[in-house]
Amino acid sequence: MTYFRKILNGMGAAALAAAILAAPTGALAAPETIAVALPGDFPGLDPSKDTSPLGFNYRLNVFDALTELQRDGQMNPRLAEEWTFSEDLTEWTFKLREGVKFHDGSPFSADDVVFTIERILADEATPVRTFLKLVKSVEKVDDNTVKFTLVQPYGIFHRQISYVNIMSKTYFDQVGDEGYATKPVGTGPYKLVEWVKDDRMVLEANPDYWRGAPAIKQATYRPIPSEASRASALLSGEVDLVPALPPSLMDQLKSSPELTVDVAPGFRVIFAAFNVNTPPLDNPLIREAIDKAIDRKAIAEQLLRGLGKPTGIMVPPMNIGYDSSFTPVEYDAEAAKALVEEAGYNGEVISIQYPNNNIVMANEVVQAIAGYMTAVGLKVEIKPMEFTGFFPLWLQSKLDSMYFFAFGSSQYHAETVLTTMYEEGSHAYKVDPEIDRLLKEQRTLTDPAEQTKLIADAFRRSNENRYHLPLYDEMQAFGVKAEIDYTPWPDGFVRLYDFK
Repeated sequence: MTYFRKILNGMGAAALAAAILAAPTGALAAPETIAVALPGDFPGLDPSKDTSPLGFNYRLNVFDALTELQRDGQMNPRLAEEWTFSEDLTEWTFKLREGVKFHDGSPFSADDVVFTIERILADEATPVRTFLKLVKSVEKVDDNTVKFTLVQPYGIFHRQISYVNIMSKTYFDQVGDEGYATKPVGTGPYKLVEWVKDDRMVLEANPDYWRGAPAIKQATYRPIPSEASRASALLSGEVDLVPALPPSLMDQLKSSPELTVDVAPGFRVIFAAFNVNTPPLDNPLIREAIDKAIDRKAIAEQLLRGLGKPTGIMVPPMNIGYDSSFTPVEYDAEAAKALVEEAGYNGEVISIQYPNNNIVMANEVVQAIAGYMTAVGLKVEIKPMEFTGFFPLWLQSKLDSMYFFAFGSSQYHAETVLTTMYEEGSHAYKVDPEIDRLLKEQRTLTDPAEQTKLIADAFRRSNENRYHLPLYDEMQAFGVKAEIDYTPWPDGFVRLYDFK
């Protein structure tokens, strides 16, 4: 059975967002060079070891995966020209694109796919392994064909495999771990020219890219953690594009005739979550009190000035698995106070850890949450961290008690969120067996409507247990030089090859 005859491309809720997310080509030509300000630097260069959201800006441009997400949520071929799957959804065969070369000139083949997959599966420390944990084996059928055998049926494996960026076996054999981690090569539209940690990354267009040479010839990523500094860099002309702007500075930036400033849908949900193994958060009454103590509407509409939309589910509307019947928890301080009293709270300090350079106005939002919690009788300590410090602790489930974070599926499917934060073997502090069962069952389906029903049951149970508290859907405020034609993707990642 072929993908193009059957596999799910009816996107459910995602289809409703297609008109918003589609981006017609404008009349403005792409610049020869561009400088992009990001809120932080990349954790590393080896694509088999990194899943950080910031790192997507690097990986999507330097590497290729077998498949590729489109703006409307569909999956298109990339290094794979087509794919087929068995009736029981446990065997997936990918026909590879011929004539593709890595940046060092070595040819791409099935050997590189097998090498990349086996490298990730053998590394128990890499977070990328999460996206391959259903892979039992991968084998080379011939130079241009690979077959994956899964441990259980999986109806969206073609989506999940797009997280895996293909590395060169030939080049790795020459340079080893350290060489690949400092001077990596991919098959992507851009080559890495220079990386100065915490200062800049310079990429150069690949003239031999299999889809044709990109329009932008050179790009520089600049890590600028301060929101105000990113805005200032845009105003001064130091950078050309800022994908994430603070709402407080939007009016000032809009007043400049040299800039285009606007808002677009995002792909992440901002949430609070708990280490439910430590007091007092092991008490469900305390978690419920915190849930009811937070005024989501005030945060989204007043503090964030509309750059947030209160939500009751851990995925945004364009995701398969989104259910509009989930409404935000109502703010009820009196009920929260009563719950704190009923819980027999003993005054334990609840720390809130969070990345202060990965979420718009993270400091202000966490301060507001801490204020709400204090007002209902809880003792709170705020612990801001750089994203590069926070993310490894989150991956290893080593955060103290409560944390504030943003997460979203770059595949526009709730599967990613559930796999990463709810399933057995995930980053969950406590796994609910029923949620685990529902997640595994929905993998056996290819009908998005049937998947959504099971996913909704899983999220409903999550809300009852309050392991995670969905707060608001994140919107993107972006700024770009007026002469540059730019329409952001929902995930906010800058695909340099998308400029025409």
